[in-house]
Amino acid sequence: MPLSATISSSDRFTRRVSAVTILLFWLAQFSLLTVQRLVFGAADDARFHATRLIVTGVGIVLSSAILALHIGTRGRPLSQRLLIAVVAAVVGSAVHAFANFWIFRATMPADVVGVTNLTSHLLAMLQWFSTYAAMSGLLLAIVYSGEVRDYERGVARLQREAHEAHLRALRYQLNPHFMFNTLNSIASLIGTGRVEHAEHMVENLSDFLRAGLALDPSEDIPLAEEIELQSTYLAIEAVRFPNRLVVEIDVPDDVQDVRVPSLIVQPLVENAVRHAVALSTRPVKLTIAAVREGARLRIRVHDSGADAGDRRAPPGTGVGLVNVAERLAARYGEDCGFTAHGCTGGGFEVSFAIPIEDA
Repeated sequence: MPLSATISSSDRFTRRVSAVTILLFWLAQFSLLTVQRLVFGAADDARFHATRLIVTGVGIVLSSAILALHIGTRGRPLSQRLLIAVVAAVVGSAVHAFANFWIFRATMPADVVGVTNLTSHLLAMLQWFSTYAAMSGLLLAIVYSGEVRDYERGVARLQREAHEAHLRALRYQLNPHFMFNTLNSIASLIGTGRVEHAEHMVENLSDFLRAGLALDPSEDIPLAEEIELQSTYLAIEAVRFPNRLVVEIDVPDDVQDVRVPSLIVQPLVENAVRHAVALSTRPVKLTIAAVREGARLRIRVHDSGADAGDRRAPPGTGVGLVNVAERLAARYGEDCGFTAHGCTGGGFEVSFAIPIEDA
């Protein structure tokens, strides 16, 4: 949702709440004065009620003007706005006291209204000041709280956009790395006269890029789709290493629909091919496995290692491993169980666990 639309919606909400508050406030004021006069035995009739209702309307109009003043001074320092609220209360009480005397003098007998002078007007103004101070302060609180909500929404939106931009940057970081390796492989195949193999690799690369580029880096995809993408990638590498790459995929049906970050497994698979399969003269088994662990999904990528043992960089220093670790941390926090280590029996294993989110 655009920020302007969010602010507009919040402004309408603030105005509605303020309008209801003003109406309820003055309705309570009218009712309190009427009940008070009845309790003390004052002779109120329809004329008193009608006149008091007119004065109440004046209060509603003045309160609405104070509301417009508070809305118009948004963005100013709070100290200035508090001063404005006090001034508004003083002016409102003065106008209301004058209107109250004038309306009662115009509608009621002179003996009922009594004598009006500067002193009586100042006393009435003092009595109404507490009412308008409460109203002005309440309206300022409503308007200011709306501004705070808008600010918090804006900060949350900016944080979300920055987070998504970071995820996109990490995802796009993989493309040049992967393309460089694949194009080198194609060039190598052409250089050794394996043109048909190079053509087959180009076709697989086209399929992989078409599927990969269609994905939104900030969105998750079903695990089955992620595994299908890795199968396409491994088909590319199988052209390079037809006798050395042995793939085993163990993904049970009950986790096929679990959603994972798109292309989160690809750097791990590429790491295994680059550091184990490419350096070996014998077959290397590459295993991609997934399993439920309570409310989490554990994904594991393991290779049996090159001839002379693993010579790859220690965990955390490779671009692909760091990229995956950062994406997982940005997406799920530190509690994603990311590990990368050499295995006792040879080879290398990377695994991580993420919360299960079914499609």
